[in-house]
Amino acid sequence: MTPIHPVNPLALVVDDDPIMRLLAREALEGAGWTVEEAGTGREAVALFQRLRPAVVLLDVMMPEMDGFAACRAIRSLPEGEHIPILIMTGLNDYGSIEQAYEADATDFLAKPLNGLLLRHRIRYIVRSSQTAQELRSSQAILAQARDAALEGTRLKSEFLATVSHELLTPMNGILGMTDLLRDTSLTPEQHDYADTIRASGETLLSIINDILDFSKIESGHFPLRHADFDLTKLLDDVVGLFAERAQRKGITLRSSVHAQVPAALRGDRHRLHQVLSNLVGNAVKFTEQGEITVGVNMEERRNGRNPLRDGTPAAPMPGSTHADRIVRVHFSVADTGIGIAREAYARIFQPFGQADGSNTRTYGGAGLGLAICRQLIELMGGVIGVESEPGHGSVFHFTVPLEQSSVDSSLRPHGT
Repeated sequence: MTPIHPVNPLALVVDDDPIMRLLAREALEGAGWTVEEAGTGREAVALFQRLRPAVVLLDVMMPEMDGFAACRAIRSLPEGEHIPILIMTGLNDYGSIEQAYEADATDFLAKPLNGLLLRHRIRYIVRSSQTAQELRSSQAILAQARDAALEGTRLKSEFLATVSHELLTPMNGILGMTDLLRDTSLTPEQHDYADTIRASGETLLSIINDILDFSKIESGHFPLRHADFDLTKLLDDVVGLFAERAQRKGITLRSSVHAQVPAALRGDRHRLHQVLSNLVGNAVKFTEQGEITVGVNMEERRNGRNPLRDGTPAAPMPGSTHADRIVRVHFSVADTGIGIAREAYARIFQPFGQADGSNTRTYGGAGLGLAICRQLIELMGGVIGVESEPGHGSVFHFTVPLEQSSVDSSLRPHGT
């Protein structure tokens, strides 16, 4: 049945005493309410379904169905879940007051009813209920928007992953055939062309892999793989990867490991290599003269504070069951390059972000490298940051929890 919608707000007064219903009616009608009455709980539930009132006043003791049962019955209806329901009971009847709240009543009214207090109490309760309902509606809208955004992010990540996978196969074919071409009899000019194809292909492959990694991290499908590794060997591999490029630019590239750092560690070596390679690659790209130093040290704590995040401790190493062997290792990549303005610190770690838009045109890149570094470091339970000044170089640094390996710690000598 279609509910009745009076011009004035509707109140349903339920009491088996007609005098009490009359007193309530007079008080509420004087405040501009339309009033409907019911003498039993069952009648009240039926009227509620038909009329959909803005507020319900329920007496406790009634034939057939008492006020508590009627309250529960109304609350069980979809349209009655948030309607203000007030139980009318004696001021000193603490048992009924307690039962009213247990039946999910909004509040109680003390008998005998005072007309003035009743009007003000009803106005306050209804306004509070309307505000709460508006808040719930806003929260529902926000939740829908959040879910839509999350679904959009998921679809975007799936699309990026699919496209990246589709691009990998022909890209690897181009690189492979270019290598075969370079091994044939070519003129010097043709060799230059083939070398250019190879270099351009490697750059494009790096961008594709960045997009693929980014999409995996965004979708949450990016497990870490912990294994024992030698830190010095890791640094040698990273430095060796960029040694020739740095030498061509006349840049000194070196690494340094403090003696306190354990010889053998356990963690995701591949992802550490990826982060360091990205940071060193950026340093070489943005440095025209001077030096680049890759340093490793133990994290310094001052009064239990984490210097990288102003007192906010980082999470422990994910997946480790040996808390007694966890050490916090601090990596840094310092260069004498172009530097970064302070206001750009946060932006460069965002996806597709650059400290300066002109850098994309001058130096290339998709702007995903540092965003991936940040996400990887956070997945490892660490933090990453930067200290820089335009024209005076940059120091990118990160701290991650790593496990001291159970492998013989004499794998390598230490140096400073």
